[in-house]
Amino acid sequence: MARPTSISNQQILDAARPVFLARGFGKASTVEIARRAGISEGSIFNRFATKEALFHAAMDNTEPPILDLGHYVGHGDLRRNLVRIAVESIHFLSNLLPTLMLRWSEREAIGGPTVCSRPREILTSLTAFFKAEKRLRRVVGDPAITARLYMGAVWNYCFLHTVAGYRTMSAKTFAERMVDGLWQGIAPTEQRP
Repeated sequence: MARPTSISNQQILDAARPVFLARGFGKASTVEIARRAGISEGSIFNRFATKEALFHAAMDNTEPPILDLGHYVGHGDLRRNLVRIAVESIHFLSNLLPTLMLRWSEREAIGGPTVCSRPREILTSLTAFFKAEKRLRRVVGDPAITARLYMGAVWNYCFLHTVAGYRTMSAKTFAERMVDGLWQGIAPTEQRP
């Protein structure tokens, strides 16, 4: 195979990510990563000082942008918005979960217990969303608890779907049913069924 005249760091990271996800940090081979990228192993170490540095760069680079919920606040039917946010969250978290699991399992090898701040950011974003909706009197209850219940249900769906292969319903069906259940506790009194 002819080598590319130049290769970007991003191309190396794109080649490394699936190898780390498939094999874990310990069993991932920089030789295999180099082969996938179409470069020599030495070329990797010209860009990344160690395998650990490559792992951090490849896995940190996979985090999707945080959910932006601001455009939902005060607009449209809140129940429909909650379903949309749940479906968006499921797609977002399903992409993030394998990376988080790998980073957690390799935390000692890669240096430290902090795996990712993304779950805290998501919880903060959801809490702010529910606080804003409460100020508008579109929901009742404790926004922090509501956010945790909502996020917990979505994480549970993603975990069972991704890790355990538990695929009894689509993301949309789950989101609709979850919101129906949650709505009974957070809807203003005049909107409860």
